[in-house]
Amino acid sequence: MTKEAVVDEIIRPNQLGRVRYRGSLWNAKCIQELTVNTGEVVYVLGNHGITLIVDTIPNNDNIAPDISDKKLPLPTPLLFAGKFLLLLFILL
Repeated sequence: MTKEAVVDEIIRPNQLGRVRYRGSLWNAKCIQELTVNTGEVVYVLGNHGITLIVDTIPNNDNIAPDISDKKLPLPTPLLFAGKFLLLLFILL
């Protein structure tokens, strides 16, 4: 998912800055502990909520931290039916 963005507001170490990405302004945080100045190009690795995670090195996906919002799989109908039957058995 590496895409270019341009820093609009300086990004300081462990702080949020702002980047222009795909025509919109986004909050951004750099995975490296360095200052990224206005006008510099950064590369979007992913997002954490509405904050983009960026790096100054392109194609750095293999060292990016796990930033995805993992969702649990939906329960299968059989599992749901089993829980329903168990609850029904307990109530009777």
